[in-house]
Amino acid sequence: MNVSLEHLRTDLISNAKKGYPILLSGSIIFFLFTFLPLFFPMETVHLIWIFGLSVIFPFGLLLGKIFNVNLLTSDNPIGTLGGIVAAPQAFYIPVFILVYMHIPEFIPFTIGLLGGSHFLPYMWIYKSKAYLFVTLGTCLSSLLFGGFLVQHAFTLVPLAISIVYFIGVLFIFKELKTNPA
Repeated sequence: MNVSLEHLRTDLISNAKKGYPILLSGSIIFFLFTFLPLFFPMETVHLIWIFGLSVIFPFGLLLGKIFNVNLLTSDNPIGTLGGIVAAPQAFYIPVFILVYMHIPEFIPFTIGLLGGSHFLPYMWIYKSKAYLFVTLGTCLSSLLFGGFLVQHAFTLVPLAISIVYFIGVLFIFKELKTNPA
């Protein structure tokens, strides 16, 4: 059977609900990161930023299970493409470690810009302007708050990312309601 690209995208959008549980997970995790400097010394906060990000994907999968959203579609090549698009983030880890070792105050800036930029292809995959908003909002807020207000970056950047991701989830809900797939 020859299935069209459009049908594959529509099927993925329907099953994965445009991946909103991952954004919701990120919104929650970054919201929690906002308060880390209140409870931990900055050396610990730096390490939590580096290693704590690894919680976002599994927590997103858990949220997907709770909300009955299938984020891991193995029978759809567009779903496989989504996984391939996400995978290069693993190569960012050495960059994060180098920033941690040499200029740790720029961890939020670096993580925000690199992490935020990886969402751009999902605009096409999910036919979603929400992902353009997430990409631009995350990157611009990371640049502004993490690059120019460095002394407040560990509270402003995660708060901004949390808000951007949450608004992205709301946009996705609106897109799904307007055009389910």
